[in-house]
Amino acid sequence: MTTHDAVRGLVAQPRARNKRFNKLCAGTVLASASLISAAALASSAPAPRGGSGEVTLIHTGDIHGHLVPRPNLRSDALGYRGVSMEGGVARMYTVIKALRALATKDGVDRSLLINTGDTLQGSGEALFSRGQAMIDVLNAFGFVAHAPGNWDFLYGTGRFEETFKGSATAPPLANWNALASNLYYANQFDDTALCGAKATDPATGVPRPLRRVLPTHSIRQVGKVKVGILGMTTARAIAAVGTSVTQNYLFTDAKAEVPCLVDKLRTVDKVDVVVMISELEMARDIEIAETLAPSPDVILNSDMHERTTAPIVVDHADGRNTLIVEEGQDGTAVGNLKLRVKNGRVADWSFKQIIVAEGIPEDKTIAAKVAKARAPFVAGSFVPGQKVTVGGNTTELLRPVDETIAFTEVDLHRSNFVDEDMPGVVEGSSHNLIADAMAAVSGAESASVRGFRYGTHVPAGWPITMEDIYHYVPIAAKLGRTTKACGADLKFAIEQSTQGTFASDPSLWAGGWMFGYNGVSFDLDACDGLLGTTPAPINGPTLAFPTRPWGTNRGSNIKVNGLPLKEMDIYDGRATIDGAPNPTYQQCLSAEGGPAYEGYRVAGYWYADDKTTINNCNPCRGRQVQVVKTDGSIVQVAGPGASATLPPSEQLMDITEAVVKYLRENLGGTVTAANLPSHRLTVKRLPTISPAGYNFKMIQPLKGASTATCPTL
Repeated sequence: MTTHDAVRGLVAQPRARNKRFNKLCAGTVLASASLISAAALASSAPAPRGGSGEVTLIHTGDIHGHLVPRPNLRSDALGYRGVSMEGGVARMYTVIKALRALATKDGVDRSLLINTGDTLQGSGEALFSRGQAMIDVLNAFGFVAHAPGNWDFLYGTGRFEETFKGSATAPPLANWNALASNLYYANQFDDTALCGAKATDPATGVPRPLRRVLPTHSIRQVGKVKVGILGMTTARAIAAVGTSVTQNYLFTDAKAEVPCLVDKLRTVDKVDVVVMISELEMARDIEIAETLAPSPDVILNSDMHERTTAPIVVDHADGRNTLIVEEGQDGTAVGNLKLRVKNGRVADWSFKQIIVAEGIPEDKTIAAKVAKARAPFVAGSFVPGQKVTVGGNTTELLRPVDETIAFTEVDLHRSNFVDEDMPGVVEGSSHNLIADAMAAVSGAESASVRGFRYGTHVPAGWPITMEDIYHYVPIAAKLGRTTKACGADLKFAIEQSTQGTFASDPSLWAGGWMFGYNGVSFDLDACDGLLGTTPAPINGPTLAFPTRPWGTNRGSNIKVNGLPLKEMDIYDGRATIDGAPNPTYQQCLSAEGGPAYEGYRVAGYWYADDKTTINNCNPCRGRQVQVVKTDGSIVQVAGPGASATLPPSEQLMDITEAVVKYLRENLGGTVTAANLPSHRLTVKRLPTISPAGYNFKMIQPLKGASTATCPTL
């Protein structure tokens, strides 16, 4: 297929034009696409004179380090030759060129190419080049704006600014025109800053505006239409890594910035269309559009990896609408939102989401750039000794990313929609495998993996390559464990993870989906304690209130390796009692009156910059923490009796190497249904009732758990 063929395919696409609430229709574009067209409701009052014309927004998002195609094993796969291979930035660029050609009239390109979300992280190539492999390829795309994702901060603030901000003597490495109006220096001030956060100046005691790291917005003229582009990055740092990678940065939830800057763009800068590009999580952006005024005309979103085959449309009292879209992940889809603007307002729109499918040819120029960027990482041209440091952890790429590590007889992924078997928001075979590896290699009774929304798909019958493993765990985490986790700690982690995934208030979300588990099973009611106006307090027993019952019961029938969890047993962190040594210090206290005992051995991620805990047991901070060394031995790094000096980072085992060791040694090179049990959690209830107007399948319910979204038990 040539680019001209692609253009003809787009032109031939049947169009459905309806008056806002008519039935939305879908069709096929290139290999697959959905096309929705609706007439926006216009104010009955005469609109002020403004620009008129057409603007096409071409949207890519959450590419997550994926330079080449990967399989799609989810129910929305296209199914070419039995396996749907989707994505690949060389194919993506073919789509972009076709869409630009369609948007060009009278020799004028009326399109704006915009990228949002996590781009520099998600693969071995991205990790060990600190994003440079992605930059070298995507700089040829011509992005007019980029909203950085939370994982774009992975390599620290210095690298972030080198990439997106530049300096007085050097332009930014990524020519993507990054914008972020909700990202500030926590300790620098700018009295000229508008619509932003303030902090007290320690020198004067007076509140002053904080200095922003990146520009808030840009303005583009598209024919006779003036477009304002407003940027928002994440509202949170990277929870799995800790705060060291965003040290001295301050993030806000954008609720103050959005209405102020939208008003400025419309009234001062006189733009006709306001487009917000965002990494805030789509649930947060929906809340912004529904509750704040004025709101943008369009929100191009990333972070949650949902495929909005139809936009969410939020109506406003002034007759305007906000259209909200998201394009999945890994470069597998490109959004094409065409706006018809009349007298300074959006009068009509149509939307296509094009799947970057196997039948689309690669752009040869981009394909050559991809091959060059990947060369140091693949067999035949592999460069040994490549290292990267993240969160105080230094790790080395020990083999080419295309080396086969093992084989699988079961599908490996975590991405199913919420109404399907093994919904990705709850569980996935890929995370189960990683948790199993962490537990086995560390000698733990249990392990858990943060519910990262990124990853890849490995079909049954395929090899598992090093590349696949780095797509799952591209964060330089070391394999740590604590030996002092008590029953109440595990219960609390389950209750908190569920709330951080399903709360109806997105500000309570913790980022990502539920943890993936090894050794732990339970019955899940994701709606428990979340049906009121505010979540029920988790509470639970403490030393001060040892018999206090749990306030929520989202996880019930909890078992560890088949044995019931004693969820009322708590940790005794008192070194002395009334001045005398405490005989139960650093032990779990039995709520049933039995003797104190050593806790569960629980494995998780560990970072040197946050050495006093592992990421899945925040209550374990200050207890004994150990890390697995590359030779398989265990060393204590935190807690009573630990040495103040950490072992050299290169001597500590990366999570990826734990997976390699487990696959090759423990499983004998093959993943089977017998050695990878599924359905570790028994789902009793999820918020599976979709709100009206959400005309696409979801992975994570965007409205969370409420009486409107939760079925009756």
